[in-house]
Amino acid sequence: MTRLSPERIVPWAAARSIFGASDAMNGFSGKLPELVPELLPDGYIAVGRKGLVFKDSSLLRAIETGFSMPEFFPLIKHPFTAFNAIVALKKISRCYERHSLRENDLAVLLRAGLEALAVFANHHPMARDLFSEFPEELVVFGVKGSSPLGWLRRSSRGDFSAGNSVLGKKPSVSLSFSSLEVGFDAVKHGIDPLGAPAMGDVQIRGKVHLMDKIGYVSRMTLKEVPMPMQ
Repeated sequence: MTRLSPERIVPWAAARSIFGASDAMNGFSGKLPELVPELLPDGYIAVGRKGLVFKDSSLLRAIETGFSMPEFFPLIKHPFTAFNAIVALKKISRCYERHSLRENDLAVLLRAGLEALAVFANHHPMARDLFSEFPEELVVFGVKGSSPLGWLRRSSRGDFSAGNSVLGKKPSVSLSFSSLEVGFDAVKHGIDPLGAPAMGDVQIRGKVHLMDKIGYVSRMTLKEVPMPMQ
């Protein structure tokens, strides 16, 4: 795994978050373009196949404020793919704004958060070495009484990845939110690591000490990676 320079961790986490949300939404509708990001030289990131390229700072501003100009020349060279990517970004941002509590929307937001968390776990100097005692793990997230909505996996090589599809493998640890409301609040604002389990808002089964470390990295990620305006 190629290490990121420290200044690119947050922009890359944000870009991977966008990809995760689009991938999860495609699992329900199959209508969004594939927003696979690519790190480019000199502090640029491509979002999607062609046409949409941002400076790192511009991408973060676009997420935070809802508007930031992408680079001009890729945009005019591939206007249709760029336009479709922009429409997809608007659809993703609406998942954060909605007041309705739908399980599919929670799965989208959860996947976005897990993708960003995976970047931090893989690259952030304060997080990389936390998991040396966990060689190969699967962490599953869901709502009580429902099927799992997302997962975070550490491979035997030590790389973290995230997804929504069923893996058919027994998890090392699972976290269940007591309700959709609790799940949305946790994904957007974080979980009180002591209060939430004590109050019954979340239920953790399996390697609790692994979830403690995941929670630490999650709080770090929430603090540094922007979300769309809510």
